[in-house]
Amino acid sequence: MLALLKKHWVWFTAIAVVAFAVRLYLCQQLYVIDGDSFVYGEIAKALGWHHMFGMERATGWQPTMVRMPGYPFLLTLTFRLTGPDRFFLIMAVQALVDIFTAVLIGDLARRAFASTGYADRAARSAFLLAATCPFLLCYTFTPLTECFETFCTAAAFNCTFIALERRQMRWWLLCGLAIGEAILLRPDGGLLLGCIGLPVLYIIWREAARRRELTVAMLLLGAISLAPLVPWTIRNYRVFHQFQPLVDSHAADPGEFIPDGYERWGRTWAFDYAHTMDVGFPVPGEALHIEDVPDYAFDTPAQRARITALFAEYNAAGYDIGPALDHKFGEVADEILRRHPLRCRVVIPVARTLDMWLRPRTEMFPLDVHFWRIHRDPVDSRLSIWLGVLNLFYLGAAAAGIWLLRRQYFTLALLLTFPILRTLFLGYTGNCEDRYTIECFPIVLALAGGWMACHILSQQKKTPVAGAE
Repeated sequence: MLALLKKHWVWFTAIAVVAFAVRLYLCQQLYVIDGDSFVYGEIAKALGWHHMFGMERATGWQPTMVRMPGYPFLLTLTFRLTGPDRFFLIMAVQALVDIFTAVLIGDLARRAFASTGYADRAARSAFLLAATCPFLLCYTFTPLTECFETFCTAAAFNCTFIALERRQMRWWLLCGLAIGEAILLRPDGGLLLGCIGLPVLYIIWREAARRRELTVAMLLLGAISLAPLVPWTIRNYRVFHQFQPLVDSHAADPGEFIPDGYERWGRTWAFDYAHTMDVGFPVPGEALHIEDVPDYAFDTPAQRARITALFAEYNAAGYDIGPALDHKFGEVADEILRRHPLRCRVVIPVARTLDMWLRPRTEMFPLDVHFWRIHRDPVDSRLSIWLGVLNLFYLGAAAAGIWLLRRQYFTLALLLTFPILRTLFLGYTGNCEDRYTIECFPIVLALAGGWMACHILSQQKKTPVAGAE
């Protein structure tokens, strides 16, 4: 990739400078700081000024393990330079990291499409797509982990390709460092380790000549990837007396009340990001409205009346859901699950994953998430629909790239195991948020860029030269 960057340094530099400038401008104009950003910021302040990994409670600053330590430590470094609750520097760093991610995506496309003869063009196309992709760009102007997580994902896959080509352990070491950082940023970053390891295990099984080399490599990869969790796990055991190397699935501290019944009821019907915004995020602290729940969430009018009464009870309690009320929601969830096991365990999770991949990615933009309500806000709806069309283009181009590589079985296995397993994982865990699939976009854009390069060049070769006989 370095040779390609030197050869076309003017082209790469011009795009990188413009892309970085646009990101910095949007960091000033469209920045989004709420929800998880405040949680990360509070932990960063605890680290920088109270010398503890904690949050402020009613009784003062208390230890916590509701988030992995990677991003709060990065945020603490910027807070120490700019002051607490000043997020512009971390967003500027994210803008720069996003440009490096685009370079890594270009290199990933170059290596994946090396057999086509269009490797350099694939790299340039993928770099251009990544540098201009609004779905990567929008996470630079919000203090969240996604920007660094996509960088670690692209770096891990690049190092894997290089390590397999050059057979040098140092690249497995770098791959392990990338995966380790991904895990410290988000607990689901550990999927990278398994998704890279599975295809390599296939080589170990099929190629006896490389069995020892790759076995040692996998042991090294696992050790380096998981090593950063050791001090974090020890700290959690000493502070909370629990063996917990990763954040709890509910992102809660030990003993903290979780409205599990309410969440289980939501998972029996909610599959769209708008459902999460309307009914998932407001609890606790905001009012619930029965009008925000679609009709298909209820089996009978009696069930609707029952949920309406529970909403009224929640609102009357000062927007707080306690164990007794949560138990009532859980009873409704259990009834629905017994009555519709296929819908709850298969149909809704599938719909949830499709929504995270296919809906307009408006999460970080100041656009109405109800994009289909054109009569309410035509401008927002049109912009959202255009973003949805662009998202479909990326996915369609990536699918075409997969078709071009259809005989490169190992390359496809290495590239596609992560998106497939991550999609299955997301269908059954957490809220329906499209940001959870953005970690797969380095692979999507690499495949899309490869297809664009091969398609455009093949069309140029078919075009007859003027005056030729």
